[in-house]
Amino acid sequence: MAGAMLGAALLVAVTAAPRAPETSLVIGVGLLSVLLAVPPAIYVALRWRALDPGVLGLLVLAAGGVGLIAAYLAAVWPYVHFPADVLIWSESDYVNDIIKLRTGYPLYTSQVNNESFTYAPGSQVVTYVLAWLAGSPTSIAAYRVIQLVYTAAAALVATACARQMVLLALPAARFKHPALWAAVWLPFAFLAASNSITDPFVYELHNDALAQLITLVAYWLVLRYVTTNDRRLLVPMVIVPALGFLVKQNLAALLGFYALQVAVFQRPRSFRRAIWLVAAGAALLGLIQILGVLVWGSNWVYWVITVLGSRGVSPLRFVQHIFDAWPYFALGLAGGLVLLRGRAFDRLLGPWLIWMGLLLLAAYSSATAWMLNHMGPGSLIAAVWFMAALVRVWPIAIRARGPRAMLLTWVRTGLAVAMVALASHGLGMNWLPLDTLGADAYRYTAEIQHEVSLGPTDRTLLDVGSWVYLDSGIVMKDRAPSIGERGYSETGDFSGILARINQKGYATILVRGLHSPDFWYDESSWRHSSGIRAALLASYHETGQIRGVQLPLGSLTTGDANPYLLGDVSILVPND
Repeated sequence: MAGAMLGAALLVAVTAAPRAPETSLVIGVGLLSVLLAVPPAIYVALRWRALDPGVLGLLVLAAGGVGLIAAYLAAVWPYVHFPADVLIWSESDYVNDIIKLRTGYPLYTSQVNNESFTYAPGSQVVTYVLAWLAGSPTSIAAYRVIQLVYTAAAALVATACARQMVLLALPAARFKHPALWAAVWLPFAFLAASNSITDPFVYELHNDALAQLITLVAYWLVLRYVTTNDRRLLVPMVIVPALGFLVKQNLAALLGFYALQVAVFQRPRSFRRAIWLVAAGAALLGLIQILGVLVWGSNWVYWVITVLGSRGVSPLRFVQHIFDAWPYFALGLAGGLVLLRGRAFDRLLGPWLIWMGLLLLAAYSSATAWMLNHMGPGSLIAAVWFMAALVRVWPIAIRARGPRAMLLTWVRTGLAVAMVALASHGLGMNWLPLDTLGADAYRYTAEIQHEVSLGPTDRTLLDVGSWVYLDSGIVMKDRAPSIGERGYSETGDFSGILARINQKGYATILVRGLHSPDFWYDESSWRHSSGIRAALLASYHETGQIRGVQLPLGSLTTGDANPYLLGDVSILVPND
């Protein structure tokens, strides 16, 4: 809450009047610095006769974490508030699924329609229900705010995981100032859950944010089971992988990690429980498949399993992703080095290996492309290990002995705080509190909206972006993300769109990148052309263009929006 309030104040401060970005940044950072100096200053004023360097250092870290959250919220809010679903490739399909839910249209239809999503529908369903309960069922901004709510909830669960881990690793008497540690952990966990390296999409319309929350809940169950060995926990351990599959298909793998903990790492281990767990979990996952086939037929299997399962994994990208995400591998390894000792070794070895397995599996699955977002949940768990390990090393790191012990303790505390603060940048937790989207994006979407309104909406195809169809409840066929995904994996039948183009079934077609090699309908890198570009040029002609967005800070936006989706739009009409 404090981070949200500071973020709002910071956003107002940096956008209240037109000024140079550098000036806005100086004003914002200055305001933030003054506000964040208040908690440590209050502590110094109240306890100046008996200051504890360790406590003051933790207060500074907690205040700094809240400040970084405020900067993050100020930086992403222009994107969260943006009314069009064109920030990343998944947003258009995500909103299209919500249109289907609102109108009762089947979520998965024949592939020749090119209007279904390649993810399971869990995140879309939950997001729509929450937006409806909030009174904003057709608000793109509300959908994005809900993604931030998922992220904040994941940070809360990560904080609970860190506490559970500390209690497993340390005697209770050595865990001092738990409330203060929670104040340090929670901001750090939120920043890890939204880092720019492996979690760049959590405020945009993608399945990542809810998938991360489910993964952290699953990991908390592991830690609770290690602590209590309570067989009643097996029931949610059966259910969570199935819920995970409904949000993001690869989360079904959680069942296998659970089985390893129960059968191999748990003390006492129980093969009987593991067999029951796997059998019940597999049965529930199988039931979901049966229900999917009963409701949507073979279309469920094609969209949810076949398409993504057909993408090839590049060993080179797998290794590259490990190197790209090295800070989070380092966090988890450092946490294991500190905590896996003494009585904690037997208790925490299983959870540590499960974290490593999750992160490596995510690096492998993400090697179908260059993005690292599959690795987000594993990165947040790595941060949990670091957070818990910090409790153990903090008193040792700052304490000094000898004739100048107090002076050295203050110096070492300052160095420890500085090291954590500097590490935050390498972990992708620092965001400039600037509007890197700009007003021209609104001109762009308004011109697209106007062009769609000129003709019959149900016969005006916009390649990417479903916001123009949201209020009218139109499910538009032949969307570019669907075709681009299947053209890349060579799993698509494009006879439907080719027929509609050749028969001039659309009154107007609005597409980006028509003359670019990176044309999502027919990329030059595909081994086999879809034929869509040639069909468009044969049956339609270009009557004009909508100029792409002029971004105010250029390259600073590359992690916030896909430049292709903000590029020039060609306006096509039939030749006759």
